[in-house]
Amino acid sequence: MKVTERKFGRIFNLRMEESDEFYGVLVRFVKEKSIRSGLVFFLGAFYECDIIPGVLKPSPPMPPEEWTRKHLTDWRDVHGQGYISWPDTQPETLLEKHRWKGEPEPYVHLHMTLSGGPGKWEEVYGGHLCDGRIKGMLVDIVELL
Repeated sequence: MKVTERKFGRIFNLRMEESDEFYGVLVRFVKEKSIRSGLVFFLGAFYECDIIPGVLKPSPPMPPEEWTRKHLTDWRDVHGQGYISWPDTQPETLLEKHRWKGEPEPYVHLHMTLSGGPGKWEEVYGGHLCDGRIKGMLVDIVELL
């Protein structure tokens, strides 16, 4: 076992606006505040979202997006958590829309549980959150030093 002792830095509470693009807003905020490492916790709802449900192979190369990604176009409750890091090289697991455009970018890795849509109470997804258009969302970010 490897252990690293960390300390908490700043703690941010974000109330995202309706129709915001979740991942884009989150990454812009992380860059603006220069959060180099942190934890993310979120609770809210999406109008539509992109997810990777279930478990994938544990290492790259990733299967094509059309095999793994699910696009949901109805209202869904969501809660989840993840972490923020700034890797030196682009992770191979990034989806095309999140690929670096030159300079290194923050890597925000998010796991979620997502409810079924209206009238689909038996349907629940767990997996990775790729993006979503927000209905309402609270996000807490805990910076790690």
